[in-house]
Amino acid sequence: MKSASRTNTDSANLFDRFRVLLARPVDGASLAMFRICFGAVMVWHMVKYFGSYQDTNQVDALFARPVMHFTYPGFGWVQAFSEPWMSIHFGVVAVAAALVMLGLFYRTAIVTLFLGYTYIFLMEASLYNNHYYLISLLSFVLIFMPAQRCWSIDRLISQYLAKRRGETELLPTTIPFWPVLLLRTQLFLVYFYGGIAKFNYDWLTGEPLLMPGTTLHDILSSTIGLPAAVQPIHLCLFLAWSGLVYDLSIGFLLLSSRTRLLAIAATALFHLHNHFIFPIGIFPAMAFTSTLIFFRPEWPRQLMAWVRRPTWKLWETKAPANSTGKQKGKKSLPAEPRPMPLALGATLALSCFIAWQATWPLRHFFIPGDANWTEEGQDFSWRMMLRAKAAGHLTCRVVDPVLETTTPEGRPGIDWNACPAGTPQAIHVAIDSHQFKWSHHPGLTITQDPILGRRLIYNPSALHTERAEAITVGTQNIEAQWEKTFARTPRIETTISLTEAIAQIRQDFSMKAKELKLSEASTAEFLRELEALQLQDLAHDDAQPGHESQRAQLVGKLQGLYNSPLADIVRPVLDRLEPFRLQGAPLSGKPLLVILDPALEDASASETEAELLKLSSGEPYIVWTDFSRLRPDDFRRLPLHYVTFEDRSLHMVWNHYQEIELFQLEKAAVRPWMIHQYAQRVSKRWREATGRQAQVRVESYVMMNYTIPQMLIDPEADLAAANLSNFGHNTWILPRNYQRMNVATQPGATLQR
Repeated sequence: MKSASRTNTDSANLFDRFRVLLARPVDGASLAMFRICFGAVMVWHMVKYFGSYQDTNQVDALFARPVMHFTYPGFGWVQAFSEPWMSIHFGVVAVAAALVMLGLFYRTAIVTLFLGYTYIFLMEASLYNNHYYLISLLSFVLIFMPAQRCWSIDRLISQYLAKRRGETELLPTTIPFWPVLLLRTQLFLVYFYGGIAKFNYDWLTGEPLLMPGTTLHDILSSTIGLPAAVQPIHLCLFLAWSGLVYDLSIGFLLLSSRTRLLAIAATALFHLHNHFIFPIGIFPAMAFTSTLIFFRPEWPRQLMAWVRRPTWKLWETKAPANSTGKQKGKKSLPAEPRPMPLALGATLALSCFIAWQATWPLRHFFIPGDANWTEEGQDFSWRMMLRAKAAGHLTCRVVDPVLETTTPEGRPGIDWNACPAGTPQAIHVAIDSHQFKWSHHPGLTITQDPILGRRLIYNPSALHTERAEAITVGTQNIEAQWEKTFARTPRIETTISLTEAIAQIRQDFSMKAKELKLSEASTAEFLRELEALQLQDLAHDDAQPGHESQRAQLVGKLQGLYNSPLADIVRPVLDRLEPFRLQGAPLSGKPLLVILDPALEDASASETEAELLKLSSGEPYIVWTDFSRLRPDDFRRLPLHYVTFEDRSLHMVWNHYQEIELFQLEKAAVRPWMIHQYAQRVSKRWREATGRQAQVRVESYVMMNYTIPQMLIDPEADLAAANLSNFGHNTWILPRNYQRMNVATQPGATLQR
């Protein structure tokens, strides 16, 4: 009994000493400096959102413009405002951050900063970043801290008012120790758990860092030079292992007064490197300035003293001569009153917050599967920079048995009357444009091309082998068909190669240059761009495999010309391009004709649909489409829902490119819970449009850390009916494939950026 009583007494004494430690008065200078740096970084962070981004700014492009936002579970009610209210919201948060920095109306400002920024954070889950989460946590805990007690306008105002009242006693500049302890603990956990997460096979091979490793290799090779034996993989391994050691050790090094200065220097070097290698915005500045809280609470005053007296050593601690506070030759000082402990409620709240932060990041250990792959327990756990994950393909299909019919010939068909309004009676047949045989497609053909969209192509060569005869007879056939169907005559042009198109644009531009009244510099720049495009087309002929990325860049530049102020010159020529040439298909060698009908081009979608059905005598028409080589901008030209013929089956495809922005798709396509959230949206919209419940199936091919690409989601799973577990494993996520591509181990391996 005595032993148990003594144990209880010791525990009580230990808890009391902990409460006394938390309440121990310390200099408020370090917390004030933390407040100033945090506020300054947040002002910078908010102002950056107003910078130029595409054709607008980030506030508009990332928050106001998107059709939909991915939201965190339980926070679906957090929705973006329309403009200009969204910009006003960001402006208010920026002002609040400035007031926090200045220490003016501190309590109101920090509450506004926390609520305003956290609302922004919760508004778009696809923008998740660990340091955004950290900002919300830090702004939350700062609400309860007396960070304005030192070096603030609030303090100056309070002192002025005290003098006006005749009070001579100065306001205290000390604070309890618990704010410093809490901030140190939070930052320690961020670094430490970031290191723990790096203990996985992928990270230790260095391959997730192949892109930054290649970037660093290029920088060092062009500046100081590197031996030929040093390959990007060697720098990847250095970054991976040094990052692991840094994250695991830096918290302990910062806590020790003997190693603190070394730790701060290492932190500065670490975050300076990250600033130039990784696209992580304000995090390096915020992380470095935050770690200064590990210095003694009075360090800012000591720094100023050091500036005045260079012999003062910032990292030294002058301890009293003995534990009683006596010094030789001096009288004993009166004993200080026993410090009061921190209130019990505050101590428990503080302990609960620390316990939550210390345990919540561990939840993924209790969920089967690789969290980097499944994303289960991945967020809010300081699992940073662990994976290079990219989606090569994402398709969202709606399976509705009511749509399925059979033609009189016994082939699968679609009940078009059961489709949602706006679904064209067209079947997009998936092809490989490089294998397309024009000899199999005489007469009128409809294709879907990059930039140019849906086009009408006539192939007369199957019936007329002589080129001039084929063009003449083909033109007559088209005119006759258009006169009979529409009572009008379209413009008919022979197709040309991209090289011929660029030459024609140059010629037309030279003829109209004077009318355009362009400056000599603008004229020269345009001609240089045309020459560069022609050289790029000749250098990267995708008739030879392996140049898909270069071809995509070429098409992107052509799209810029197509939508430029010189569109009147560029478009009529590019509209004549041979089908699939922009997708790298070889020239057909056939005299193909392109039909350009302004009445079809200028009509609404429903009117164009009605016109095309006239050409097909009311039957669904075929559109030959190389989906594998269409870009996101090209998919946006397709309807919200359309029918495809793939794998000998008809499919109703929901065009996610119409609703999801590229910055969202980059993250959503590799995160199962976001795919599930979008599938639920598709199911709801289908039910609203048709009154029927349908299945939603998703195919998503993902490559992670340079392993063989594989499906992320079970393609047979109905995500409209599947439940999403936020705290357990979801069986509709397929197991990860660990078969590596060994990209980084290839001699001289580099990445095309």
